Amino acid sequence: MTLAEFLELPETEPYTELIDGELCQKPVGKNRHSAAQGNLFRLLARHPATASGAPRPELGFRFPRTSRGNLRVPDVSYYLPGYVPDPDEDYPERAPDLAAEVRSKGQSTTSLRERLAFLRSQGTRCTLLIDPEAQTVEVHDGERTALASGDDEVRLQALAGFSFGVAELWA
Repeated sequence: MTLAEFLELPETEPYTELIDGELCQKPVGKNRHSAAQGNLFRLLARHPATASGAPRPELGFRFPRTSRGNLRVPDVSYYLPGYVPDPDEDYPERAPDLAAEVRSKGQSTTSLRERLAFLRSQGTRCTLLIDPEAQTVEVHDGERTALASGDDEVRLQALAGFSFGVAELWA
């Protein structure tokens, strides 16, 4: 399916993405998934380094210049201050500065890593893979990759030093 054909379809819940021309429905977030997603959104909105930027839950992004149609919907995305997606544009073409995926029960970690790698290849500066079951955060911040858990703090240089404690995602 092309991106133009996909954009003509009605919106679905849970969200449907277009990945390399194929329709793929996202899993429905359960309680732990939703809590981690909401807490990350809240942390981005309140942290001094990111408070004046634009966090967005489940905003779809178009990638029309890929060889096959792509519209991706990260669980949480964020734009640094100075750029806010046009409210009249349903699906921005500009990749977010941060994209986070929260693993749902039964969802493959490998597939989420591939999703986030795609977003980085399209200009996303840093990504987070949050696993509520293992209570870990896989961080890709520019060239730096790390795995955080427990009492660890995640600090993202690509987001002007935005930081949070891993445990804050489960609070």
